[in-house]
Amino acid sequence: MTTSRAALVFLLAAALGLGWKALPGRTPAITGLDPIAMLDPVQIGGMTQWLLIRGQDRSAPVLLWLHGGPGAAQMPLAHATTRALERDFVVVHWDQRGAGKSNARDFDPVTMTLEQFLRDAHAVTRHLQDRLGADLTLVLGHSWGTMLGARLVARWPDDYAGYIGVGQQVSSARGVNVTLDRLAPLIRASGHAEHLRWLEDAAPEALLEHAAYVEMMQMLDHYGGGMNVPIWRLAVLLIGAPEYSLRDLRRWLDGANRGSGPMWPDYRARDLLAEVPVMPVPLLLISGAQDLNTPVELAAEWFDAVEAPQGKRHIVLESSGHAPFLTEPDRFADVLRSFASSLRSE
Repeated sequence: MTTSRAALVFLLAAALGLGWKALPGRTPAITGLDPIAMLDPVQIGGMTQWLLIRGQDRSAPVLLWLHGGPGAAQMPLAHATTRALERDFVVVHWDQRGAGKSNARDFDPVTMTLEQFLRDAHAVTRHLQDRLGADLTLVLGHSWGTMLGARLVARWPDDYAGYIGVGQQVSSARGVNVTLDRLAPLIRASGHAEHLRWLEDAAPEALLEHAAYVEMMQMLDHYGGGMNVPIWRLAVLLIGAPEYSLRDLRRWLDGANRGSGPMWPDYRARDLLAEVPVMPVPLLLISGAQDLNTPVELAAEWFDAVEAPQGKRHIVLESSGHAPFLTEPDRFADVLRSFASSLRSE
């Protein structure tokens, strides 16, 4: 997820006008058979990291959501994206290091390495096992979270019952070529002079520099290949998050704008086809047909190549881009429920 300066100013201005955002974050109570609804600060990887844990029945399968960015925490969108899933899962949103509530003023971005994120994610898993005693833990990664999640499950398969990749990241280096191929006709058809000049100068190697890559992400957002949600709507959703105070919103913005910059050389060198040739747990990929951020073509290539002895499926949502949980929420939820149901019946 990328954030523009205009969106940042709008979000802060709107939040400043809401006195209740000065209060500490909280999560609303939930009803159910054996409900759980809590904000949980946990010592992970030498720092405090925050979890939001919600479900109508604490014995239900755990759905550990790994957000994108890195830095674009999903927790402040939970009230708009995953409330419907709390009937069937214990949904856990984790603000990763440097993101949202886990982005303290003294946070050191040098600690943002893939290996550190992997160790953090596994420690979060163990914490949830101890707290909830869950029999089934599913990992759902979105965008950057898929880069983390696929490797997490492949390394520690005994701790997970399934892996769900939403907007599966495969290779930034190869993805640039696919994105350019799909962007070019859209830009030419638009006749936008400035964008045409950008396209003339765009070269895959140059776009792998972080600043240029971020610019390309903003370009594809303009042409409907990103989140496909108006920035004002995202701002309204963020402001409405009961779990986030004004201070948390500022931390979210800081982390989201930092993004993958501190770990970019390692990030762009990664290739899932080489690193995860086998997925040892049941695999579900959900792609948006319009997604130019993590193109469905590359997700399909990895899906076809990966060995998945416990089964695999790839669902493409035709009306979605990079965030199908926002653009086709009912269909998205049904796909997750069906996947979880198939695991319980095995």
